[in-house]
This record gives sequence, C-alpha cells and structure tokens, in this order.
Amino acid sequence: MREPSALVGGAPPDNPHGEVLRSTQRLYARLWRWHFFAALIVIPFALWQSVTGVLYLWHRELTAIAYPELMHVSPGAATVSYEQQLVTVLQHQPSERLQAIEISDDPTRSTAFFFADPNGLPYPAFVNPNTGDYLGDVAATSWIRGLSRGLHGGWPIAPWGSYLLELGACWAIVMTLTGLYLWWPRNAQGLAGVLYPRLRSGSRTFWRDLHATLGVYFALILLAFLFSALPWTTFWGQQVLGPIERATNQSSPRGFFFAGGHHGGHGDHTHPTSEPATLTIDELVTKARAAGVTGAIELKPSADGGPVNLRSDRPRTTDEVWMQLDGRTGAVATRVAWNDLPPLAKAIALGVNLHEGRYFGRINQIFNTVVAAALVWLCITGFIGWYQRRPAGRIAPPPKRELCYPRAVIATAVTLLAIMPLLALSVLTIAIVDHVAGRFLPQSA
Repeated sequence: MREPSALVGGAPPDNPHGEVLRSTQRLYARLWRWHFFAALIVIPFALWQSVTGVLYLWHRELTAIAYPELMHVSPGAATVSYEQQLVTVLQHQPSERLQAIEISDDPTRSTAFFFADPNGLPYPAFVNPNTGDYLGDVAATSWIRGLSRGLHGGWPIAPWGSYLLELGACWAIVMTLTGLYLWWPRNAQGLAGVLYPRLRSGSRTFWRDLHATLGVYFALILLAFLFSALPWTTFWGQQVLGPIERATNQSSPRGFFFAGGHHGGHGDHTHPTSEPATLTIDELVTKARAAGVTGAIELKPSADGGPVNLRSDRPRTTDEVWMQLDGRTGAVATRVAWNDLPPLAKAIALGVNLHEGRYFGRINQIFNTVVAAALVWLCITGFIGWYQRRPAGRIAPPPKRELCYPRAVIATAVTLLAIMPLLALSVLTIAIVDHVAGRFLPQSA
C-alpha cells in the first residue's frame, strides 16, 4: 500500500486546506490499521475457505474419478424397487442412521443412501438400481462432498467452528470495504496504480499495486460471496436472519431445504429416525411425481408415517420443487415451487445456488474457482506488501493516528456492527487489546 502522503499529497502547515488534507491522511492511516487487523483474522479464513470451497465446487467430478465403480452402473431393461434397494442397503448399514436417499433419473447412475457417521459427517452407500446389488460405501472422511462441505462450515468443532468462520466472513467484509477506501484514487496521474500495477516504481509499489488492482476488480464479487454465506452460519443464520424472516413474514415455507438437507449451516445435519414410513419409498416417489416433481429426487425418510420431505434435484434452484408428504397416505402437506418463496427466501436460495457454483453450470464452477484463486492471491500479495513495510525484524501494525471519524465512516461502521453482532464483539475486543498493548508494540513506519 502507498503511504498516506503518496496518496493525498501535502500542504504547508499554514494552509487551511492543508488541515483537511492532513485529516484525510489520518483517516487513511486509521483505516489502513483496521485493514491490517482484519487481515490477521481473514487470511487464515480465506485460505481455508478457498481450498474447501473449491473442493466442494468440483466434488461431483472428483467423486466420479475416485469412485467410478460406485457411482456408475450399466443401464438395464428393468429396475429393482427403491424399497428393495433400501432393504439391501440396510443389511450393510445401521438403519437408525439413515438420513436421505438420492434417486437419480440417469439410468447409468446408482442410488445413493446417506447415513450419519458418529463423527458428524454424512457418508453414502450405493446400490445398483438395475440389479439390486450392494455396491459399497465411502467413509465419511473420504467422501469429498460431505467432508469439504463440513470443513467449509465449521466441522469438526461445531458450533464453534461455524462461529469462527462467521467471524472470518464478517472481517472479510470489513477488509474489503476498507481496502476499497485505501485503493480509491487520490491525485492519480493516469490509470497506472489504479487499474493496473506500476512496474517501475520499486518493489513496495509493485506489490501494493498487484494487491490493490486485483482487489478492486473482485471487491463487489467478494462482498456478494460473503453476504451469501452468512445465512448458512449457525449464529447469524439462526439468531439474526431467523428473527428477521419471522418478523417480516419472509420465512421459507414448511418442507423447504437446501441440497444435502441443509437449511442452516453447512455442517448442520439432520438425523431422521430409522423406521420407514408406512408408504413404501416407491409409493412416495409416485405420489411426488404425480404432484409435479420431475428429474432426480432427494428424499428424507421419516418414522411411523411421519412427514417425508423431498425435493427435485436441479442445477437451478428456480427449477426445483420442494414437497412434504404425509408418510401414511402420501397426501401432499406442502408443495413449494420458486414462485411460492417470499422475496428474502428467494434471495437466500439464489445466493446459495450461485455460491455453490450450480446456477450457470460449468461456467459458474470455473468463475467461482477463479474468485477463490483471486482471494488466495490477495492474501499472498497483502502479506508481502505488509512484510516490506514492517519495522525491520519486528511484527507491528500500521501507525495509529488520532482523529474524529467522518459521519459516513461512523454510519457505515454502526450499520455493520448492528447487523453482525459477532463482528461488534470482536471489534470491542480488538479495540481494548489495541489500547492496552499498543503502548508496548512497535509501530510500522
């Protein structure tokens, strides 16, 4: 990053306009300092989320390569009933841990039955729908989809893992907003250093520009990713978003759930009881098809004729149908299509769909991977930029400058702290630690 003077310029002390410039310099220095504190929290979070997120983005392709003998079957002229497939799989797996069944509409794909592992992750067992043969299972810690999703959402230390990841997301929002302020052109001469890096201005400037110019291109995208991730977190999703949805009548209808059976956090697995519903799975699927569910189906069984939740598994959430059936009669208790969702629920569902890289197919996967790579690049270049500016041989934040914050900055900060309580708590903690320990730590020049 450039020094405040390099961005703003100077003015003689007796120039009244110079006082404004010096105030701007102090604001720049203070936000630079908070940008540094944010980076301390965000860099581990960003690297972790980028790696686990990319693994989840490509889990279908990776799984097909790793377990082709479990995923793919030869198409046959006849199929075995789903109920018989369930009987087969329960000869190898504990019935009380059954979570969900994924029924493919592709004749070359196996039927997947998901169970809850004692470690909190799901794992699949597969049956050939054409022959009824048990194909095998994958350990929970080897199942790429479940493992990457769990790690991305705070497993194995839930709920604290989710709290930490939520804190990282909140501070990433702060880092992005302060980074935009630090980047904002002041006395710029041309586009060098603004939209592309300066190559002949020294190592410090070069690395600062590599960081800032890429950051500005991805800033709005990163903010969209971060805000779309908050509804999945344990604290914000349940304690902040939940009350807002209920107070504004924007809650998702009964029977709605995201792909994988998650409505809360990534790692929030439900545990349906083991006994099959009074109706057979085949009868339930037939009832769902008659009610308009097409394509692949994800079904969550229930016990003793209790409600059975299911959804059509489509790449675009706008094309999906969610349904809750009476397990004894097959009567449709709830049918939810895209147009039945309230605006806030639509925004959340669409954000999840884009975040997971499904809405635009392969292009969405590639784009999200590029975003993750850009986030890693920003972490690397930001660290190098700070390392070159730190006091020789010491670790220290940028210098502290006293100032009165402008109203716009105060309003932005109050808004963020009000809607993100964990961020507010962490800011208070950092401010106290900074006040107490700052007297003893060296400051960056």
